[in-house]
Amino acid sequence: MAPLARVRSESLVQGITSWAVCLMVLAPIAAILSRSVYTQQFGEPVIFTLKNFKTVFTNDVIRYAIGTTLIASLGSTIFAAVTGVLLAWLNTRTNVPARPFLHICNTIPFYLSPFVGAIAWTYLAAPRAGLLNSIAFHGFGLGADTFNIYGIAGIIWVQGIFFTPIVYLMTSAAFSQMDPAFEESSRSCGRGTAYTMLRVTLPLALPSILSAIILTFVSSAGEFGVPLTLGVPRNYETLSTLIFEVIQRAEPDYSLAACMATILAVVTVACVLLHRHLILRRNFTTVTGRGYRPAVIDLGRWRWTGFGINLAFFLVAVVLPIIALVLQSLQNVWLGRFLARQFTWTNYPEVLHYIPETMSGIQNSFILALSGATIGVILSLLVSQAIYRSHLPGRRTVDLTTSLPVGVPGVAFAMGVLLIAIQTPLYGTLVVLLIAYLARFLPLAQRSVGGVLLSLSPELEEASRACGSGYGRTLARITLPLIKPGMAAAWVLLFVIYLRELPMSILLWQTGSETMSVALWELMEHATSGKVAAYAMMQTGMILSVVIVFQLFVRTRARGVA
Repeated sequence: MAPLARVRSESLVQGITSWAVCLMVLAPIAAILSRSVYTQQFGEPVIFTLKNFKTVFTNDVIRYAIGTTLIASLGSTIFAAVTGVLLAWLNTRTNVPARPFLHICNTIPFYLSPFVGAIAWTYLAAPRAGLLNSIAFHGFGLGADTFNIYGIAGIIWVQGIFFTPIVYLMTSAAFSQMDPAFEESSRSCGRGTAYTMLRVTLPLALPSILSAIILTFVSSAGEFGVPLTLGVPRNYETLSTLIFEVIQRAEPDYSLAACMATILAVVTVACVLLHRHLILRRNFTTVTGRGYRPAVIDLGRWRWTGFGINLAFFLVAVVLPIIALVLQSLQNVWLGRFLARQFTWTNYPEVLHYIPETMSGIQNSFILALSGATIGVILSLLVSQAIYRSHLPGRRTVDLTTSLPVGVPGVAFAMGVLLIAIQTPLYGTLVVLLIAYLARFLPLAQRSVGGVLLSLSPELEEASRACGSGYGRTLARITLPLIKPGMAAAWVLLFVIYLRELPMSILLWQTGSETMSVALWELMEHATSGKVAAYAMMQTGMILSVVIVFQLFVRTRARGVA
């Protein structure tokens, strides 16, 4: 009877957790779907109507925003796909020098904030005031507006840079696990490296490439910080920025905002479903039971060209933006170039007291990041156990439901949370932000934890229970030590994302619950560029510090195991 009671208590914990997470995911989605088909004036009854959809497709401003969103998303996706696949191929299948170092360089933008990156690129390529324009004008006699980061092209450029690591990471895994026999067969027929890559390597890696493209498109369509910084100042609205604008009006139109959020979510979810349909129809088996080692292609003297391409991406994606932020933060007044007479350290201490949101933003972001990452990995573990280790009824439904937020842009998901929270006393508190963060980003942690859990044989846990250990003891003594690397990676990923998150925070915050990204946005409205750059550097420094500490931990642990 005791073992049966343990099984029941274990299933109860996993079942309650799983369905609670499903509720957190489905409630915001249901809220935007329902609110999009009705209107309600203050004190008047609810009126069900499709008027909002008619407005969306007939209003010139909204139609233009839809077009801008599609163009920017497609352009960013193409940029990231070409760059990411090329970098992945160079680092996994060729003999370019310093590949471990280049791998780290190519992944750093994945952790950084695209919003901060957009701010940095305004300091680099704003007409007349940008550092690159100043160099072009004073150094080469070119026009002071040679570069112009504002507009659709600038949005594509910055989003493409910051989403390239997504493609890089996903395709690197496919390239490194590919059986080289297919490529060797091509070369034995007299085909060159370029032909083999285009006709053999890339088609075999198509599942990972398609997954990366879909994820990049979804991320680009829902991106908020970049179009807010580079598009809105020149009247280039996207759906995400227009949703924010409609909510910020003196008389918010929540029904119209929910309608736009619904359209944005439907498009992105449709892309995910299309991807599943395409993948399931084809066979892409490339890893077999036969032992092999992935081949490394000798590029000869071209290996230094490959090294240069990798290094150029790192300079453009990381080094140049950070240099721009540092130089800007050390100037009293920015005049297009760094001037010794304008040098100052005071922007850093002063920014913390310039507006109330700056200091509270740091505190709130750390509270959300620490608590959210910890709760997130615990929920991910329990949900993963329910899906992969239990006989919970409807566990496939749980798996599908908890994966839905991947296809729902953050601004659309936040719109749903807002519609629910605004009717409760919790509106504008850190609790609402925490719930929104957990529901929106849980799939990322779940994939990391679930992947490691799947690699762990259930026999180990079953042996522990057979010896009389309960669920808690088995979890603490067997499961957790074995999946600790996956949980640590998930924790760091969630911590970094929560520390830099903008679209949900900017829709859900009220005075006292602002985050660092919200405070940065407030600074852009009220402070000098030097103070904005100083605060942006603080956020970037915190994120990089966490990532560096984690990387050192992983390397130390690897040496200890070896």
